[in-house]
Amino acid sequence: MVAPPIDPPPELNWRQRAWAWLTERCSPYSAIIALAASVAPIPGIGYGIGPIWGSLLYAVRITTHPIAAYAIGLGAVAIAGRNLIRAAPRCGAGPLFCLSVSTVGALYGVIRPLDIVTALTGVPTS
Repeated sequence: MVAPPIDPPPELNWRQRAWAWLTERCSPYSAIIALAASVAPIPGIGYGIGPIWGSLLYAVRITTHPIAAYAIGLGAVAIAGRNLIRAAPRCGAGPLFCLSVSTVGALYGVIRPLDIVTALTGVPTS
């Protein structure tokens, strides 16, 4: 007796493939915990590590140049993301925490929506 042919599973779209890759690397719960830990206030200080990193980047932005703050902030995000990808086979809490701290700091202290106007026109937006 011949078995009927088995239909191959349907091919996943790019979102399903990306979600499968991400959940294979780290659990969504650990990502949420790492993000919460990066913004949770430290007792006695009152600020989290992410906002403290953002304040440092904002000081660099104001005292030196916005390009330097972008380079430091986005460079930290790139290095943390590289460490997260290279953690094999599953990432732990350390790389996730570093990525969330650097991302929160970059969003908090460096990136401003009107920077594109300054970059295109050269006119600073107060």
